[in-house]
Amino acid sequence: MEKIDPRIELVIYRFLRGELSASEREMLESWLREGRHRELFEKICNKENMLEKSFYFDRLDKGREKTWNRLERAIGLRRRVVLRRWSIAASLIVPLLIGVLYLNERQIIPEIPGRQLERIVPGISTAQLYLPDGNVVDLGKDSVCDLQLLEGGRFVNERGTLTYKGDSSEVKVAQYSEVRIPRGGEYKVVLPDGTIVWLNAESSLRFPTLFTGKERKVYAKGELYFDVKHDDTKPFIVEVEKDYSVRVLGTEFNLRAYSGFPVVTTLVEGRVQVRGVGNTVSLAPGQQALEVSGTRDIKVLDVDVAPYVAWHEGKFYFVHAPLNSIMEELARWYDVEVVFENPAVREECFTIEMQRFDDFNKVLRLIEQTGMVTISVDGHIVTVK
Repeated sequence: MEKIDPRIELVIYRFLRGELSASEREMLESWLREGRHRELFEKICNKENMLEKSFYFDRLDKGREKTWNRLERAIGLRRRVVLRRWSIAASLIVPLLIGVLYLNERQIIPEIPGRQLERIVPGISTAQLYLPDGNVVDLGKDSVCDLQLLEGGRFVNERGTLTYKGDSSEVKVAQYSEVRIPRGGEYKVVLPDGTIVWLNAESSLRFPTLFTGKERKVYAKGELYFDVKHDDTKPFIVEVEKDYSVRVLGTEFNLRAYSGFPVVTTLVEGRVQVRGVGNTVSLAPGQQALEVSGTRDIKVLDVDVAPYVAWHEGKFYFVHAPLNSIMEELARWYDVEVVFENPAVREECFTIEMQRFDDFNKVLRLIEQTGMVTISVDGHIVTVK
């Protein structure tokens, strides 16, 4: 078994506690790019795995609470706000998990006829929070932190959700923070007004600690699903770029605004107003505002919203979609690079429905079964022929 650098064990432990420095974050990102480390990292950061391994060495215990108590006594600490029991247990279990999981995961996936594949794992809840003072905090599904801000208010991160807590009397001055989601990640954010935002891979959201004035404005990139808290007196505005914004009072909608692609707003509930370069349109539920390439005017379409919001519900749902678009979506979530050896197949259309956390090779098999393309995988490079 390949030995893992003890420094990486320490970095993972500090990640779980939300205490990574900039240099440690770079070290972790570099390590994750090598081999199958991302898959191992996902399993290490899974709380259930930690509990299962702790039970392995505590067979006499009848419940999880007893296990936590034994772990706490082992290092002479009781529960505290800063060092929560999850973080305490992590310091003991992470080295164990690295050894046990690394051994278990050095297995070859069942071979698909004609090729042998390295397992590619789905994305995880991970993000970086850029604070007003310039500090950066790594966030994960199983990392717990409570950050008090100098200007008032605080961020609480738990179970893959970042929540801002505070009121106008506590906040001295409104300052902006930003959440950024890497490739192979997703996250949920609760804004100061109670609006909930889900961020897909390679997305970001910039927002203030306090919505002052006559509007609530945030800045978005990538793909985000908004459930906006209703407020008749203060419209909620999402600004994508200088010439594109979405204005709402209280509603649910999906915004897709990846660099280099037309911006698309799909309305689920309520009403929104979308402003583009040359025109402004209003949407009703089941309608979509599509930015037209070239002119950048906004065109309104009647659509089935299901395929456009499926990611927010933990699914992939493609309906007669070009293969290029499908592979682009999968590449962001599974953190792979896609190469088309035959450009002609890029526009072949497929209809596919699957869970976002399914085995990556499952969708490849579905596509290949059509007989229209063949797909090979080498590490994290996916080649379509």
